[in-house]
Amino acid sequence: MVIASQAFFVLFLPASLVIYYAVCRTPQVKRWFLLVASYLFYGLAGIEYLPVLLGLSCLTFWSARKDRPAAGIIANLLALGFFKYYDFGAENLNALLSSLPLSCAAPLLHLALPLGISFFVFKHIGYLLDVKQRRHPASTDLLTFMTYSAFFPQISAGPISGYGDMARQLHALPGSIARGDIYRGLLTISIGLIKKVLIADVLTTALSTVAPVGLLPAWYVVVTFAMQLYFDFSAYTDIVLGVGILFGFSLPQNFDSPYLATSPRLFWERWHMSLSQWFRTYLFFPWSRSLLRKWGGEHKSASHYTANFATLGLIGLWHGAGWNYILWGIYHGLLLNIQAGWERRQWKPLPGWLGRAGFLIALMFSWAIFMSPSLESLGQLLTNMSGLAGLGPVRDSLALASNPATPILVLALPIAFSGFAEAKALVEARMVASKWLAAVLGLVTIVCLFLIGQVVQFAYVQF
Repeated sequence: MVIASQAFFVLFLPASLVIYYAVCRTPQVKRWFLLVASYLFYGLAGIEYLPVLLGLSCLTFWSARKDRPAAGIIANLLALGFFKYYDFGAENLNALLSSLPLSCAAPLLHLALPLGISFFVFKHIGYLLDVKQRRHPASTDLLTFMTYSAFFPQISAGPISGYGDMARQLHALPGSIARGDIYRGLLTISIGLIKKVLIADVLTTALSTVAPVGLLPAWYVVVTFAMQLYFDFSAYTDIVLGVGILFGFSLPQNFDSPYLATSPRLFWERWHMSLSQWFRTYLFFPWSRSLLRKWGGEHKSASHYTANFATLGLIGLWHGAGWNYILWGIYHGLLLNIQAGWERRQWKPLPGWLGRAGFLIALMFSWAIFMSPSLESLGQLLTNMSGLAGLGPVRDSLALASNPATPILVLALPIAFSGFAEAKALVEARMVASKWLAAVLGLVTIVCLFLIGQVVQFAYVQF
């Protein structure tokens, strides 16, 4: 099953809520129900991968209990590497072997990626590292850990929760739900659905109909992609947060109007926040401290820059098995290091509008890298964006005005820069407290539910 489906919103979610509050009377029974519901959700998405989730969850729990976190970390990384990166590694190895006088080649397996493996593996590794570093003891409650690992709203694409916080919430599940939480949860889900169906998926159609040939079409495509990816993933997050509220959970935020960021560091504090925090906690800080100890205080800057490049390169690789993702991560590492070097030299920052414009332009070039499936297509796109290929056919530029997605793009841009692009910001600001406005949103949500059968899957599920 996928969250972006009528079956989820019309059948699975309402039935789960009714059983959760009307039948399950104690926190223990509720945890059992959430575990069963989560595995049912996962099994409906692909029953053949249930053993992967079950096996890695049990192995992670066991390795922490036996004080062997390294074994669990290695097992999770091997599973992630096998399913997500085997073919990528085999293709690159075969390309290398083809240049040598050798007749051997690694077979390609074309494995389907198990739903959410990038996210539940990172949950497991974070938990094991926390246990190893004595941030909290190993769990003795298999039911709580298994429920944390497979919790169905998060399993597809996060956000990545820490075990300590989720375990506390799983042991304090509410017996009933307050009217205010029903309103907040449904409203948050509604805003996410509207963003997904009426903005993100309309912009998706533009990406398949506009060729980025010429200066204006190239920028149109890249800006459209930037808005589409953001509204798609933030819509998913809104829906997940809303579902969490209905079940009595406070899940971590994943976005905070990232296009309002004026620097690379602020962008990563606002974009995919749970993933950024995971990498900062478990990779960047340990690596930078280790390099500093190894190289000495006189090489503090080098330690910081190296850790930035390594961390962002791995963030890029996490997004997918492709050189474009790795280059995208390294490019962001370069942006962060430029900012760090600028601040270290105590140079004056650029004026507000100039600094923001400069960073946004640099950010758009990063999305050009992210969306390009090959180095050849990336070269062509960057050539067009820089104007080196000329303006392109005039008719193509003029046709952009009549593209059905253009009005939605014009609407999406001010929303993205408004500071109220996240459902949480809207709900907390009580901008939708009016009963009339709530009724309108309800009607629009119903329309979205009718349309959702025609929409595509959430983009970050593939990562």
